Amino acid sequence: MIQHPTTERPGGQAPPPTDVDSAATELSWLRRLVMSPSLALSVVIALFVLFGLTQTDQFANPQAWVNIVRVAIFIAIAASFTTIVLVSGGLDLSVGSVLVAGAMTAAALAEAGLPPLVAFTCGTLLGAGVGLVNGLLITYFSIPAIIVTLGSLFAVRSAVVAATQGNPIGPLPADFQAIGQGVVLGIPVPILIALVVVIIAHVLLSQSTYGWSVRAIGGNREAARNAGINVRRVSISVYVLSGASAAFTGALLAARLGSGSPTLGQGFELQVIAAAIIGGTSIAGSIGTVPGAVLGALLLSVLSNGLVLLKVDPTWQDFITGVVLVAAAGLDMFRRRQMFRMSAKRASRADRTA
Repeated sequence: MIQHPTTERPGGQAPPPTDVDSAATELSWLRRLVMSPSLALSVVIALFVLFGLTQTDQFANPQAWVNIVRVAIFIAIAASFTTIVLVSGGLDLSVGSVLVAGAMTAAALAEAGLPPLVAFTCGTLLGAGVGLVNGLLITYFSIPAIIVTLGSLFAVRSAVVAATQGNPIGPLPADFQAIGQGVVLGIPVPILIALVVVIIAHVLLSQSTYGWSVRAIGGNREAARNAGINVRRVSISVYVLSGASAAFTGALLAARLGSGSPTLGQGFELQVIAAAIIGGTSIAGSIGTVPGAVLGALLLSVLSNGLVLLKVDPTWQDFITGVVLVAAAGLDMFRRRQMFRMSAKRASRADRTA
């Protein structure tokens, strides 16, 4: 056997690091930063906050951060389950319209005197029903998801406006509003509810057989079917979950505002999808995490509220959000290329050793 020369010094001491080693370490850290969406988002949020602190004292105001988190949680709840849809290789553009449907249904039932739990449940079930219709049309009739959910976006909102004649519902009963405006141990109730929902979504996607099936379908539907996964059932279920989460978010938002309005949720679907993609969810399917989507929602809220605190012209907010979204999509493509290259290298090494 050929003995390769070692780089150890006498006494077994390793040689001191060289400039090349230092550069390689720095490059490795940068690669880990780019390859980890959650880490990259955390760094971006931290940098923006540090910049804000140097510009205005409002960034250090605890109440400002409560408002930032309050805005983020509504996006985060829906984005958590939209992430599951995207990981499965699907797309749901009806989230904003389902949100307003859930909000108005829950508000109408609460105003009619039904208990808040019943109102919330009925609003959520309505959203699940819309998701079921979306899933059936996509799965059994092979209509592209973008067409079906875009049609739902228009149809559901039009139905809500027609049913309410464009009028808001409210003010809502105090017990219903308490769910959206109450505080427990100094923490707003909606934040606690969002935490529970996000944990459920994370466990479903990352810690269960169901989540594995969703990822398998997003990676290769035919291979998933050959592996014994009921592709149709799982594919339908992700839209049911997405619709239910959107409607539940709407009911929670109505409780927070104290009324339901047909104008709620306009453009909400774009914020939700943006949060998921910024959080590292791949538009090509199979890749994505719920914590990443939550961080994406937080970044959107920090940007929108932070720019207001910095007194930046509101017209620039959407521009900056668009830039961040395009950058996130570009990083997604870069990460996928890196993953394919690493997989190819591992396969090449395996062939050589064989």
